[in-house]
Amino acid sequence: MDPVNNPESARARFKALGDNAGTDKTTYHGYHRFYPPHLEHLRQIEDLGILEIGYGEGKSLTLWLEYFPNAFVYCIDRDVESQGERHRVIKADQADPDSVDRACKLIQHPIHLIIDDGSHLPSHQTTSFSMLFPSLLQANGIYIVEDIETSYWLTGELYGNQTRYGLSCPWSAIEAFKLIADYTNRQCLAGCDLSLLEYRMALAGITLEAASSVSSVSFSQNCIIVSKSTASDATYWQRPYLYEPFTHRDP
Repeated sequence: MDPVNNPESARARFKALGDNAGTDKTTYHGYHRFYPPHLEHLRQIEDLGILEIGYGEGKSLTLWLEYFPNAFVYCIDRDVESQGERHRVIKADQADPDSVDRACKLIQHPIHLIIDDGSHLPSHQTTSFSMLFPSLLQANGIYIVEDIETSYWLTGELYGNQTRYGLSCPWSAIEAFKLIADYTNRQCLAGCDLSLLEYRMALAGITLEAASSVSSVSFSQNCIIVSKSTASDATYWQRPYLYEPFTHRDP
């Protein structure tokens, strides 16, 4: 059976490749349980481009090159710079949007998959998403935010960044992407609720440009997977809402 139609086979292959590469994506986090259904369609793209924020020891790079044999993989890392036949690691700091922007100008392939495995700081995760999702990612592409566990931390430090978040903290990545999930249903909202939602997204670091091009949001253990809309998706948001009278409230 074609692995696209055989979820167990696709997960097993992804895990085997990840384990062989030694990446914690499969050895610890178990992302093979969630990724293949969202990524398998990308394997058919000839000129596939991938961007991962965070290089580390390069183990994830090995996974992506094996899993996507047609891909050219770019990585952004604040400490590493290197280049190979099918990859390039560009030195840039996720904490500095201008630095990331300069790095993106060096990308020469259409990007269909972006993985944020960088600082794990929620404010960096939302800023990078708002910056890269609308401008760099192709339609029907996938954006993955890994290591969202920091959104639940009440205190602590990671890679030199302080974490002060916790359950339902409005500044966490979890809450920010929950707002995006609401925004995918914006057609159903009363005007007052839509304005409130857009205000909350702005406070959380999510731009309307980014949120408006989201097709779906999937929450899994320690990761968020977002798909980008296509031109055909737009017709569903532009159509008149069948039950519009029920969205209005008395003043």
